[in-house]
Amino acid sequence: MIQASEPLSLRVSHEVRAGKPWKIAWCHTGDSGGSKRAAYEMVRELAQRGHVIDEYIVRIGEPNLSHWPLGPHVRECFHHLSAQNTTVLRPYVLHAWVTLARDMLNDRSLKERLRSIAVDIESRQYDFVHIDHCSPSYTVLLTTFLKLPTVVYSHEVTGIRYVQRDTPKQSSELWRLYDRACRLAPGIWSGVRETRDLEGLARAGTVFTNSYYSKEALFQRSRRFSSVCRYGVDTSTFRPLGLTVEPMILSAGRIVDAKQHHLAIDALSRIPQSRRPRMVIATPEAVTHQEDPEYCSTIISLARTAGVEMEILRHPSEEQLVSVYNRALALVFVPIMEPFGLVALEAMACGTPVIGIKEGGVRESVVDGRTGILVDRDPAELALAIDLLVGQRDERDRQGLEASEYVKREWTWKRTIDCYESGIEKLLASGTVQKD
Repeated sequence: MIQASEPLSLRVSHEVRAGKPWKIAWCHTGDSGGSKRAAYEMVRELAQRGHVIDEYIVRIGEPNLSHWPLGPHVRECFHHLSAQNTTVLRPYVLHAWVTLARDMLNDRSLKERLRSIAVDIESRQYDFVHIDHCSPSYTVLLTTFLKLPTVVYSHEVTGIRYVQRDTPKQSSELWRLYDRACRLAPGIWSGVRETRDLEGLARAGTVFTNSYYSKEALFQRSRRFSSVCRYGVDTSTFRPLGLTVEPMILSAGRIVDAKQHHLAIDALSRIPQSRRPRMVIATPEAVTHQEDPEYCSTIISLARTAGVEMEILRHPSEEQLVSVYNRALALVFVPIMEPFGLVALEAMACGTPVIGIKEGGVRESVVDGRTGILVDRDPAELALAIDLLVGQRDERDRQGLEASEYVKREWTWKRTIDCYESGIEKLLASGTVQKD
């Protein structure tokens, strides 16, 4: 039996919490992906325990309101949305500097907007304010205007893995100067956003992270200590269905370079055609939302050239997702430095082993050789791991069975909220409003 190490906070039952149910302001950006799924599950579990929650969506640009909406589990929803300027100027250097000037001018009005939202929140007499954080975040700046106790849950403590560092294709001195001028403006604005993000984190009463990897990364970035409050999974939904396992591997996540779907394609191309599984990419996004069209075209072309049969399943329903997990030979999970990786838990809960990279938060959820296989970021090693499960179906089934039992025992949202309530109780008992 796998016995995961368990922090003391997870062994403290929520039943020891004193006082009446809490009244919570839950602030987020209306984004999608694992962080939104985590917010949905946490809010649902808190509401079931009798806490009263109001939702505040604070976002520049269009939110993804259809992806795990919190509405069914909150009392009221308040949307504070600002339009995003999508005008593109030519040449690009002009666009870059005009965008910087506009963003700098809008910075003051953004602060005033956040101050107004904070006043509204304060007037409603919440017990504390929860702020979901994916760096860099505007929403976390609310901590600088609030007198109420604040808790920040940092789902992604740094956005560095999404930064593209392309080298100039031209080598002339004139081109290098032009490229430098193009990059300088967004670099200045990134520095401003980084400063704002760190300021908001510093003022939070309590910070939670989803893994020990994230806890360490947060300290290295901001010298801010945090408490680990791990994700869970809904094992009543994500469960083995007894479906026939197909010669198919699953890759999940947004169609962007950081998710590294091309690495899975490369690995599959190294397996002889006669036993090569097909590949399904499941993404929570619609075609036009948070997808990199250039990267999408690249992986489609790469799969075609490599002779890898590939299907992209966009915005699957929960039922579709559970079905594809169950039918997959394995989840091949290879994003760059993923802070946690909720899809790995979902796959294991369905009885599907995970083939992952030995980095980031996946090292804390996948038990190598027991619930999946962890390898270095090497397509050859990845190919060997996939081929092992292709050729040894008994081993695949053994790992899948152990994975589903492990997740059901150790990784539930009930345990997440037990930990969360324990941390909040300490915050409220300390009387901490914000960290100076």
